[in-house]
Amino acid sequence: MQVQGNFDPAVSVDQFKRSRHILPDDVTDDVLFESLLVSAQDVVETGTNRPLTRRVVQIETRVGLGCRWYFPCAPVADITALAFQDSDGMWQNLPLDGVVLQRAFDEPQLVFPAGFASDAPDGAPLRVTANVGHDVVPRPLAQGIILVAADWYEAGIDPDKDKHTKVTFGARALMKQRRYRRPMEWARV
Repeated sequence: MQVQGNFDPAVSVDQFKRSRHILPDDVTDDVLFESLLVSAQDVVETGTNRPLTRRVVQIETRVGLGCRWYFPCAPVADITALAFQDSDGMWQNLPLDGVVLQRAFDEPQLVFPAGFASDAPDGAPLRVTANVGHDVVPRPLAQGIILVAADWYEAGIDPDKDKHTKVTFGARALMKQRRYRRPMEWARV
């Protein structure tokens, strides 16, 4: 999954400072807080397979025999483009007519109509462009970001080194409760 462009942070420096009882006008560590929060968001998003803020992504898979394709993350707001790679290596756009996004929030999947992508050979690369992420960051996951960032700050941990191994039990439990697990990649309708 490749993110296209930038996206907003799930937790602001001001929110973090309020949670740690740091005065808003104390800006001494704001750059550090921002770095900690970005890295903590990455850990929480990776640990849950849930993009916490809206962003455009491109996901590549292969044209399969099934008629239903499950997204590797949740939630999905909408699909903006589909394309397959032809034998010359060129991406060919596919129509979105008849393609339906189902269970977009909890188990997002695309259902393709019969005969969809008849020009695309079975096994050809398929690129899905979609808007994913929450409109409003779920409170427990925002709290998870704050927990991870606060632990790193208090321990003096550099978030760019070994960030995935330096997560407390509480934050891990929080992420485990909210984890999205793709049930399968392709299925017949």
